[in-house]
Amino acid sequence: MALNVRLWCLYNCPQKMKTPPQSPDLNPTEHIWRELEVRARKHNIKTKRELKTVMMEEWMNIDAEITKQLVKSIPKCLKAVVDAKGYPTKY
Repeated sequence: MALNVRLWCLYNCPQKMKTPPQSPDLNPTEHIWRELEVRARKHNIKTKRELKTVMMEEWMNIDAEITKQLVKSIPKCLKAVVDAKGYPTKY
């Protein structure tokens, strides 16, 4: 029986799945950074201190619903990567 399972896996299971290079689709943090960047660009930032202040303010202004939706989307993103056999996805 164990040999049959091994043979089945050998022919039916991916031996090595490619993963998208630097796959932000699997990293919700990348989406948050993108959101922060979009928000920060709306400010006229001239110094590092201003940048830090703006980033901290905008971080506090990110709605918890955004982060919930990102976490909720992870299973769908993982499925898309598996379906694409590790190649890039639409995410």
